[in-house]
Amino acid sequence: MIKFFRKIRQKLLSENKFSKYLIYAVGEIILVVIGILIALSINNWKNYQDDRTEEQILLQNLKQEFTKNLNELNSDHNINIGMLEAAYYFLETDMHNKNIKQIDSLMGQLSTFATFDPSIGYINQAISSGKLDLIQSDSLKIHLSQWSGELNDLKEDVIIRREHWLNHLLPIIRKHIPIRNSDVTQHRPDYLRQKQITPISIPEGNYKEFITSLEVDGVIYDHYMNQYYVFINEENIESYILRVLDLIEKELN
Repeated sequence: MIKFFRKIRQKLLSENKFSKYLIYAVGEIILVVIGILIALSINNWKNYQDDRTEEQILLQNLKQEFTKNLNELNSDHNINIGMLEAAYYFLETDMHNKNIKQIDSLMGQLSTFATFDPSIGYINQAISSGKLDLIQSDSLKIHLSQWSGELNDLKEDVIIRREHWLNHLLPIIRKHIPIRNSDVTQHRPDYLRQKQITPISIPEGNYKEFITSLEVDGVIYDHYMNQYYVFINEENIESYILRVLDLIEKELN
């Protein structure tokens, strides 16, 4: 093909047909430009198709990770609801009518709470590698960029809850009644044990003093409020994950 065009140029020059040669040269340049543009267009189309294929893989992996997180969150949330209800029951019920085993059971439930530990490996990898830019949906990208902020809000309240439980709730229980007596009530699917601690007996007066103490009431109320803030954050994260999964689903082929 190159030899063919070269012969045409040489013939035009040899025949001293410069004007025709000039027209031909311009036409040849235009053909070359068109060829380059077509090649670029094909290459861009191929790159676009490659990006869309990689985007679909990215979306599938994100869907899997967020679905796993939603399942774990729901499991932890149900456990925390049980603790919240136990605290509310203690604060709102006349405990004088309850026996020792019921009080021990409530104390066990107050120490039975869960902390959401999400899987963040894939989304962190997508962000650090820049693959998040492959996603065409601006709304989805904005939501994904807010994931760490959502988790940080929960993390702050989880730390406050744990610190209060360790430094205030457990000490006030130990001060009045055997904390070991609550062990038999702590049944959790993620906390299975083959052995449990045998309860011990103490004077009933200790329990009466415990349920009438203003200090105990205040500590359990604080524990209830700390758990309630965790509860609210978990509800917000659940709504967030459901929204992300909905946006992902819309982008999947």
